[in-house]
Amino acid sequence: MDLLVAATANGDFDTVKNIIDSGSDVNVVDDGLTPLMSAIRNGHSSIVKFLVENGADINQTDSKGNPPLLIAAAEGQVEIVQFLSKMRDGVKKAGKDANTPLISAAKNGRLEVVRWLLEQGEDIDQTNEFGSTALLWAASGGHTDTAKFLLEKGAAIDMATKYGYTPFLYAAFYGHVEMMELLQENGADIKHSTLEGYTALHLAAQEGQVDVVKLLLEAGAVNATNENGSTSLTFAAMYGHTEVVTLLLENGADISLANDTGTTALHYAAEYGYAHVVTALMEKGAEIDAADNEGATPMLSAAMSGHTEVVRELLGRGAAIDKVDKDGYTALNVAAQNGHVNTVLALLEHGANIDHVTQDGFTALAGCCSKGKLDVAELLIKHGASIEPVTEKSVSALVAATSNSHPDLVRLLLENGADTERGYEDGYTPLICAAQNGYLEVVETLVKNGADVNAKANDGFTPLLIASLYGHLDIARTLLEHGATVELTDSTGNTPLMMAASYKHPEVVKLLLETGAHVNAQTHDKDTALRYATSGSIECVRLLLDGGADINLAGANTCSPLQSAVVAGLIDVVTLLLSRDANCQSVDDDGDTVLHEAAVYGHLDIARLLLEHGAAVDVANVMGWTPLALASQRGHTDIATLLIEKEASVDVRTGDDRTALSLAAEEGHLEIVRALIEGGAVVNAIDSDSQTPLMRAAYRGHGEIVRLLVDNEADVLIRNSSGRTAAEIARLNCRYDVWRLLTEREAQSSSKGTSSSNSTQSKPDWFIASREVRKEKQPFSAGSFGKVYRGWWLSTRVVVKTVAVETEKEKRIFHREARIWQKARHPNIVPFFGACDEGSTYFFVCEEAKNGKLLDYLYHAREEGRSLVWRKLLDAALGLHFLHERHVVHSDLKCNQILVSKDGVAMLTDFGLSFLATEQSGDEETVGAIRWKAPEVIRKDKPVAPNAQSDVYSLGMCVVEAVTGEVPWGQVPDPVVKFHVTRKKSLPRPKAFKSDAQWELVEKLCAFEPSKRMKLLKAIEVIREFAEEERFQERLQRMQQEDRESDVIAGEPPDVAKISTLGTLAKVQSVRTLMQRRIGGGTLMAAA
Repeated sequence: MDLLVAATANGDFDTVKNIIDSGSDVNVVDDGLTPLMSAIRNGHSSIVKFLVENGADINQTDSKGNPPLLIAAAEGQVEIVQFLSKMRDGVKKAGKDANTPLISAAKNGRLEVVRWLLEQGEDIDQTNEFGSTALLWAASGGHTDTAKFLLEKGAAIDMATKYGYTPFLYAAFYGHVEMMELLQENGADIKHSTLEGYTALHLAAQEGQVDVVKLLLEAGAVNATNENGSTSLTFAAMYGHTEVVTLLLENGADISLANDTGTTALHYAAEYGYAHVVTALMEKGAEIDAADNEGATPMLSAAMSGHTEVVRELLGRGAAIDKVDKDGYTALNVAAQNGHVNTVLALLEHGANIDHVTQDGFTALAGCCSKGKLDVAELLIKHGASIEPVTEKSVSALVAATSNSHPDLVRLLLENGADTERGYEDGYTPLICAAQNGYLEVVETLVKNGADVNAKANDGFTPLLIASLYGHLDIARTLLEHGATVELTDSTGNTPLMMAASYKHPEVVKLLLETGAHVNAQTHDKDTALRYATSGSIECVRLLLDGGADINLAGANTCSPLQSAVVAGLIDVVTLLLSRDANCQSVDDDGDTVLHEAAVYGHLDIARLLLEHGAAVDVANVMGWTPLALASQRGHTDIATLLIEKEASVDVRTGDDRTALSLAAEEGHLEIVRALIEGGAVVNAIDSDSQTPLMRAAYRGHGEIVRLLVDNEADVLIRNSSGRTAAEIARLNCRYDVWRLLTEREAQSSSKGTSSSNSTQSKPDWFIASREVRKEKQPFSAGSFGKVYRGWWLSTRVVVKTVAVETEKEKRIFHREARIWQKARHPNIVPFFGACDEGSTYFFVCEEAKNGKLLDYLYHAREEGRSLVWRKLLDAALGLHFLHERHVVHSDLKCNQILVSKDGVAMLTDFGLSFLATEQSGDEETVGAIRWKAPEVIRKDKPVAPNAQSDVYSLGMCVVEAVTGEVPWGQVPDPVVKFHVTRKKSLPRPKAFKSDAQWELVEKLCAFEPSKRMKLLKAIEVIREFAEEERFQERLQRMQQEDRESDVIAGEPPDVAKISTLGTLAKVQSVRTLMQRRIGGGTLMAAA
């Protein structure tokens, strides 16, 4: 022990002074205690004062989270409490769980401390975070004098914790009869129950408090139930309190009552092995064969837990020995599978049906074999259990043993004549099962005992096939040594060699080749081992080629091994095959060459390698697509450029007359469009739908490509089969920026140089006349932007957002927001009706989001017990993706810019800082709210304009905000946030993120390097998974609502920890899902 801590404990003032004067640390910690705490615990007030005067930390907490003042209160050190309470500097009064000095003193029965604190004006009914008061803690500890004093001073006698526990309930739980009498005399509600329906009698019965039970029985209500239907008799039986059980029965407890799961007191006594309780209940007439909701009887409950004495007691009183539950399990089945030898013996002695088959096909012997219970198996066989399945669909004991690697059981069964070829209903023999699972010792045992090494299951699998599939080399070798045929195939024609090659097991491939496997064998679809191997393993490919595999032998769809390697993107395999003279001109049934595959999947290095080996550049497949067309459509710029450099024809037409330029323009691949134009592509090529590349780009809203095309002589006046120009197509699809650009070009083309200054300027599509809009007198929201009112547009209820517009810059911003909002028509964007830019006040008109801001909506949902975070974030992400597809950067994304409709749909709003990526504006000097901004946007040195990647960062911060309910970085000031973010310091993981996967999503969305951030589409996939899990958990919660268990005490719990475990005892854990049952029993006390 530290010398200073020891001296303070012993009260040696002089030694303490000498140590402090020598410069020792006054706040040294030894075993969780500082010198100040040690002095307080031992009541050395003079040393306490000396330590404080010499810098002792009066707020440092011990290992339990208690500061010095709470320690003094708990120890009853009145003088020290007085001294610390009157310190000028702030002294920490609350400890762990928000316990106060008054609560700590009452908890430990320190009456004088309680008296002094109340004299100082402390609130007598103050609570900790669980809602516990000083009176409740005095009652729980049986401190009658303290409780009496608190009552005299007006303490609320029935003030309950947040779980509904009162002082009277705690006194009953801990067996303090005198305390209960005191509380009762002072008017305590002795019939009070907790939020989950637990009464004082329930608690006393659970704890076996006989005297308390006697006191409470005078008040009646012996059969009162909690919310799950359990009575006091249920709890007394569950915890084995025979005397309480008897007392309750003598006072009218209904022995036949079952709780919501159909479980009676007898069930619980049997389950937990309380033979004396079982006897007491039986003598009072308990129904011996009562079944719960799952069909389990007390006999089955006792057998499952291995309580032989209880089983014998029940049998002696006539319990049905072979009664089954809903899954067809008898007491013998569950006892055998859980390895309870003595229980099995007792059941067999009383004539249990030894060969009864459960609904899922298990006899007692098969069940114990699946769990490796050798002693039980020996006992069952000794008593005549059938070694073989007794029905066509029942499980073979040998299959059960081999499927779970129990070699001793396998030997036992074989010694007793088990049929090595009797398989399960799918034809899988014991040897196939053992080979599949890699159990070498079991395989060796079986083959030595004559198991057929070439046996076939219904799907054609043999032991060697399945061992090859899973790469079990030693098992494959053993099977081959014992005569396994290397060419036997499954029902689709796969050989062991194909299986090993397909699943990348080169050692097994080598073994099979050495054993004489036919290297060029083909499946029914003509696939070969080499074709399989080329999509995965170069080692297997090399072995097969060295073994004589035909390098150009095509497989299914006439696909060659080289083509498979190209599809898989395995350049090392492609290089190997080409070095062995693989044909790079081969064509499959779809007309695709290996170069087509490289173009489709974007494998640039492979494409270059194939071209170096003479691959034809302009071959068209059956749909008329060349490699260049595929690369152009898929957006593989490097490959398209490479093909153009290699003189690929840029104007080859597909089956529907599309050119590479048409495909690239439609998909928005700007650089490919530029490369094709530079390569001489026909700009105005018309396809079979009468569409030009310009029309395709206009339809999809690719403004930069439209501009590039018209700058390169694309004809804006050409009309499609419906008579529409590219401009009209853009307008009909809300591509207004593209429409304006094309309209200007149309005017220039049609006027042939005539000035358009005389044309009248029409109002934009979004314009709403001010006379059509009325707003309420008072706004319901306001900010620096202006005010927001409810109102009417003609006869429709709307929201009117007024904006202060004075300068030309503000006008430009207003018009830009209107344009962007007008084109943002999507279920996850707040519906926009229009805007007005006439008169002194500009305004926007939109639909009202009845459920308000996202965080408020999520808060109210949590209050109702629902979690909707990920479903709403998915809505927001889908809205953001729509904007990005329209080349709109939101630029100010945060949760208060996400509103929720009356139908609960999250929608993005507020596009004041948004802009089109194709027309980035330098109007704005502000970047919006700092803590949602990406580092590259807010850094001092060369900041970049907001973009789609910075929006992704903001989405990540919205995830943080939605999950935690607080703004990112909490109370940290904006300048500090900016300092951290721009220096690549990550946001600390909030405690609300319980899932590593969810926090990993935030980290990937908020990567400091924009190029390393998760793509928005990928983020949507991940968020959708979380949303689906959230939805599933909500459904599950609703289903299990009646099945809730009580919370365990979070302070100093009573010494009870037993919970009903019938639902966790396995029947056949490895083969079937076991029923689960709970009741409202277990530990009844909630956190205090």
